[in-house]
Amino acid sequence: MYTVKGRIGAVIPANNSVLEPEFWSLLPPSYALYATRLLAKGDLTPEAVVKMERGLSAAVEQLEATGIDVLIYADMVTTFVMSAEWNEQMTAEIGARIGRPCVSAWTAMRDALAALRVKRVALGTPYPKSIHDLVRPFFEERGLEVVGDGTLDILAMRDVPTVTSERLEAFVRDLDWRDSEAIVLLATDLPTFASLEPIERDLQRTTLSSNQTLLWASLRAAGYSGPIAGLGRLGAV
Repeated sequence: MYTVKGRIGAVIPANNSVLEPEFWSLLPPSYALYATRLLAKGDLTPEAVVKMERGLSAAVEQLEATGIDVLIYADMVTTFVMSAEWNEQMTAEIGARIGRPCVSAWTAMRDALAALRVKRVALGTPYPKSIHDLVRPFFEERGLEVVGDGTLDILAMRDVPTVTSERLEAFVRDLDWRDSEAIVLLATDLPTFASLEPIERDLQRTTLSSNQTLLWASLRAAGYSGPIAGLGRLGAV
C-alpha cells in the first residue's frame, strides 16, 4: 500500500506541461501531487489570463474533493495582470474556504526571497514584452531592487515549455546579473529544474524559479522539513 504523508493539490494552466514532471522528479518519498487544470491556450495576453482565472473556483472545489494538505495556484503571470493585492487576497480566501494552506506562485517566490534575505535581483521571464514590462515595477513596489531584467519574448503559450536548458542557460548568462544577490526566473511553464544547480555553480549566484519556490513552499506547508535535493541553495532552507 502506498502511504502518503503529504498531498499537494495544484491548479495549473492547461498549456503547462512542465510543472507536474518537474515536481514528480524531486518530490520526497510519500509526498504526492494532484493537479487540475484551467483552460489556457493561444497567445499570452492579459485578456487570456483574466478569462482563465474565471475557472479557479471550480478547480479549487475539485481539489478539495481529492483531500489535499496544501493547495497551490501554479500560475505566475496572474500576479502581474490582476490587481496589486490579488495574490494575498486569493490565497487567504481559498485557505479559509478549504481549511488548508494556499500558496500562489508569487507568495512562494516572496517567501523564498525573504527566507534567503535577498533584496537585489536579476529577473528573467519568457513573457511577451508587453507583460514582461509589468514585472520590474511589481518587484520594485515590494521593496526589491531589480539590477537587471530580460525576456525571451515568447507570445504563444505552448512555446514556453519547449525552451531547452541550453537556451535558458545562455539567456541567463546574458542577463545583467552581476550586482544581484539572486537570479529570479519566472513562469511555471518554463522548464528550470535541470538548470538551477548548473547556473548556481557556474555563476556563483543563488537562482530561484517559479516551480522551484512553489515546490519548496508547498512541501514546507505540508509539513516536510528536510532538505530538498535538486533545488539548489533554496533546498537547504
